[in-house]
Amino acid sequence: MATEAIMARAKRRIFGLDRETVGPALLVLALAAIMGIVLPSIDNNTSYRHEVHDGDVVRLAEGITLIPAARWDLASGSIAGGTRSPIGSTAATELVKGGLRLSLEAAPFAGTPSSLLTRIDEIDANLADAKGRAAEMTDRYAVTTRQGVVGVAENFVGVAREGSVIAFVFHPVARSVTAPRTGEGVEVVVSGPADAISRNREDIVGMIRSIRAAS
Repeated sequence: MATEAIMARAKRRIFGLDRETVGPALLVLALAAIMGIVLPSIDNNTSYRHEVHDGDVVRLAEGITLIPAARWDLASGSIAGGTRSPIGSTAATELVKGGLRLSLEAAPFAGTPSSLLTRIDEIDANLADAKGRAAEMTDRYAVTTRQGVVGVAENFVGVAREGSVIAFVFHPVARSVTAPRTGEGVEVVVSGPADAISRNREDIVGMIRSIRAAS
């Protein structure tokens, strides 16, 4: 009888584990893998998306705003009146629609739009990422916002993407009478497949021209 009991227990064991505990143990391991590996991976590769609506205003920096086109998504940045992504001395905003990306960065800058664009061409990693390899740049040209602020732009054409980079220098009203009135440089990079840019050109131009500084 003792021998039969031992053999029966042996049949219930797999690699030294009781068959009755294997199922729950594997379930625990699977959940641990999901919580520890899969979910963090998904979180790291998924951008925050917030579809903008008519009437929304995006804050680019203190005193500088943009009116987004409807049906675009705000992947980073903040809506005026919201509590997400507070604006500091340097701010980044990204609006996306399918394969299109409109990236904007703002930071204090005392020079001209032309000198800002030169600096962007030399050191900006975001621009290099947007252009991709084998990109060719066009001559520079002027871009004017509805507020009358004149920026400097150039287009680029790469293997799979094309787009534009524009530099503006705004002078928003000082927050107090004692605060100095400093310039705020705004870099705009729009990139995407050629057909997508062509279909959405009106949206893109409208958003860029809507950038304004408080006065």
